[in-house]
Amino acid sequence: MSPKTVVIYDRLSRLFAEEAPDHRIAICKAYAKQRGWKVVHVAIDTNVSGASKLEDRPGMREVLAWMPRADYVLAAKLDRYARSVLEFQRLLDAAKSTHATVVTADSVVSPENASIIINVLAAFAEYERDMIKARITDSKKHFRSRGNHLGGLAPYGYHVVGPINDKRWAVDEAAAAIIRECADKLINHGATLTGLMHDLNARGVLPPADHARARDGRKLRGNRWHLTTLRDVLYTPAMRGWLVQAAPGDKRGALTHQPVLGTEGIPLSAGPEILDGETWAAVRESIDSRAVGRGNDRSRSGKSPLLHVARCSECDGPMYKQRRSVKGKDYSTYVCRKGVGKRGIHAPNVIIARNLEETVFADFLRRFGRFNLQRWAEPDGSAVLQLSEVTTQIERLAGNLAQLDPNGTAARVVIAQLGALEKRQADLRAEANHAEGRWVDAGGTVADEWERRNDEGRRALLADMGARVVIRPATPGAPKRFDPSRASVTFEGPAWVRETDPATAELAAVAADESEPETLSVRPRNVPTQNRTKTVETAA
Repeated sequence: MSPKTVVIYDRLSRLFAEEAPDHRIAICKAYAKQRGWKVVHVAIDTNVSGASKLEDRPGMREVLAWMPRADYVLAAKLDRYARSVLEFQRLLDAAKSTHATVVTADSVVSPENASIIINVLAAFAEYERDMIKARITDSKKHFRSRGNHLGGLAPYGYHVVGPINDKRWAVDEAAAAIIRECADKLINHGATLTGLMHDLNARGVLPPADHARARDGRKLRGNRWHLTTLRDVLYTPAMRGWLVQAAPGDKRGALTHQPVLGTEGIPLSAGPEILDGETWAAVRESIDSRAVGRGNDRSRSGKSPLLHVARCSECDGPMYKQRRSVKGKDYSTYVCRKGVGKRGIHAPNVIIARNLEETVFADFLRRFGRFNLQRWAEPDGSAVLQLSEVTTQIERLAGNLAQLDPNGTAARVVIAQLGALEKRQADLRAEANHAEGRWVDAGGTVADEWERRNDEGRRALLADMGARVVIRPATPGAPKRFDPSRASVTFEGPAWVRETDPATAELAAVAADESEPETLSVRPRNVPTQNRTKTVETAA
């Protein structure tokens, strides 16, 4: 019979010579040897608080990644794991979901008494969670009803004033002046968000986060204004001085913000307004009228699909898409900027966008459409934590199901939820059982994913396949129609194929050149990842 396996863990809040972890690691190794266990990994966290979350500790993430392949997790003492009952309970839940046991070398928690200690700690942890949740909920409800600031940074244009139990917003005049200036230009002077963004950056106006840092005397991060940042600043109801919250079921963000209403249905004010009602409504109308995909059932097209894929043969520079429509017809082109105007350094290089894209897309799908799409999965221990949470949900639902009428509607709903959770549990268990990064099946072909994506997503797919399109200038005097011979289209092949051994890559290249390729699913060997184009797979 093979020996039991153990992962050793140690943590230090601060690293000093007299507190070095060596002696505790030695104690753990001696304990494991005495028990006849095989040490498979040693993980150490230094300068890490015991109250920090498990997933925020590099060493603990190593423990979580190894946990599905270990029988025990061992530390010198209980406080090395955590100084938070809630975080220790999360560790215990993770261990339970992977059938591992958490123990300590001082025998406070040993294989013989682990189940008793765990049950006691679980009871206290559940009670503490309920008490903390109730206190926070009641406190927020009270302060929200008074129009108090609930924590964090105030919206751009404001700063927080007042005692800790009566915080309010006061107008930050420097930031408010920028908001009013942008609103006026947007409404009355035909400005666009893009133009305003470039102007603010050119003038050195600090964006919201750095503005707050400068105001508080903290070190700047060198951030810049972005289109979404400026849009969110102008769009949020906080410009009226109202407390805001996300619409039910939506993530918190300026586009989903709604005013917090008082008992009489009136928005609660946390401070003075920066924009009056008429101005703010006009700003939102201006932003909405220019937004493709919001309020008019049209999806955002994103950037051009061949950006950074189409290159100029004369200077190897990128070809940019110039959008142009006449009477509903698309006359857009791809243009090399270095061949335009009096300052151009080479002959003009312009090609019809629609025809070029159709040619490249058809070639791409012919070569790779039947390939099984794969993505890179990087283990970080998060799957183990999620597995424990899903397992807990399954146990609770199963307990509730026993109290329900088996023929009732509620029972059918619970059974459906259990089915979905059990599938998720199986997926997470499979993910947790892999200690190394790997390519995994993305659940369909390249062609399937191509149909689901917008232009920006399709450009990413082309990049993953190593696409490169080189455009030659038109021959002087040639007819002004699309000439496919001007475009040289090459593909290096899928990232998960390029990173296999040369023999497999060669076979894949041959398959890619076939006019009617068979479905290809290549599983690469373990290779260094520094040059790997990868999508890190994380659970929602």
